[in-house]
Amino acid sequence: MSRKTIAVATAALAVALLAGCSNGGSGNGGAEGSGSSTSAASSAPSSAAPQAASQSKAEACNAFQSKVEDAAKGLQSQVTELQSDPQAAVAKLEEFDQSLSDGVDAVQNADVKPKAEAFRSAYTDMLTQIKAITADPQSADLSAFSDTTQKVQDAGTDFQQACTS
Repeated sequence: MSRKTIAVATAALAVALLAGCSNGGSGNGGAEGSGSSTSAASSAPSSAAPQAASQSKAEACNAFQSKVEDAAKGLQSQVTELQSDPQAAVAKLEEFDQSLSDGVDAVQNADVKPKAEAFRSAYTDMLTQIKAITADPQSADLSAFSDTTQKVQDAGTDFQQACTS
């Protein structure tokens, strides 16, 4: 039974990450939409230091993306570890949370910053639930987890819309 719960949580997390991160992080001006922006990761150094109030939407979105994209790719390849090694998977999820925090810190644009913060907040809530599920799979509230993953997806969509509008 606990393996089944972990498998469901893994599937829900994968959906949330693919929708929220891949779509939400595409700050490239937007014509590419929900393609596979994480697979087209730019390896440009994060020299796009925030320029306070003068940071454009595109610069803000790119700053966030540059901090988060590599971590997202690594995380997506590790998500299946939730089934076999929950502690290692949670450690990777926590690393991704730190990358999100770094990404939010890199955003200074007033239109984009609240969207990046909302995505990070929704992800952090999901991470908290994942930790609870891995600690006690029998008492997992998969309905609440589903609601949380939907919030991550919605926040990712909002971020993407801010970056492409």
